[in-house]
Amino acid sequence: MNCNNHVSGAPSWKTAMTKFIWASCFLAASFASTPASAKVVQSSVVEFPSNGRVIVQAWEEVGRFPSMRFVSEKTREVLLQCAIRDKDKSLAPENDELTPPILRFRIIHSSGFNSPLIMSVGVAYGGSDSAFFMTVFGEVQGKIKSLNARPFFANIQGGYYLGRLNDKLGYGLVTWNFIWGGDPGESHYSEHRYKEQVYRLQDGELKLTLSRVSRKKYTGNGSASLREIGIRVSDQRRGIPRVRDSLD
Repeated sequence: MNCNNHVSGAPSWKTAMTKFIWASCFLAASFASTPASAKVVQSSVVEFPSNGRVIVQAWEEVGRFPSMRFVSEKTREVLLQCAIRDKDKSLAPENDELTPPILRFRIIHSSGFNSPLIMSVGVAYGGSDSAFFMTVFGEVQGKIKSLNARPFFANIQGGYYLGRLNDKLGYGLVTWNFIWGGDPGESHYSEHRYKEQVYRLQDGELKLTLSRVSRKKYTGNGSASLREIGIRVSDQRRGIPRVRDSLD
């Protein structure tokens, strides 16, 4: 991913009138580097402990990686802009007729985290399957930042859950994804074993604390495989607009 924090550096002598002019010229000044073909496809205002009310936006543009943008509602300062990248560049299609760029997000409020967390998911469409790339954003020591260095990958038969996992594991992130081709005669949408990974939020990053493969095979999107380690959750992608339409 390519993330940039922006610091306003506003001089102390800036008057109220200058602030008003800055706010009025926000679209021209803050987004001057944004091509005309780029567009905001989702926008919400989220209250963070230190930064207050922040405008959270998902941006899409054909031929470029989609990006998440965080803007202070009060000062109009761009706090973070982060392009969501995959190594095959499938999230940056050159033509949107068959495979349009898709990036959407949802807001996670949980008492186990110090700030609201933003789960963003980019979709790359395939033939019988699609690829999903998930990034988590939050406020750490007063700054908005990405909590994972690279997006977490999943197929349709897989998923993500961010929040309380169980009494033993506490709060964190669990990802799961099907393993295909391990046994003779295994078809794409038959029963599969699942690779499961648990991450805990430590020092402002989601760090891997458990990685395993399910003992048994499961159908569907595989969330039932998590019951082997006492986690009973559902795929949070289904709470994200447009992304959920890619799961059926």
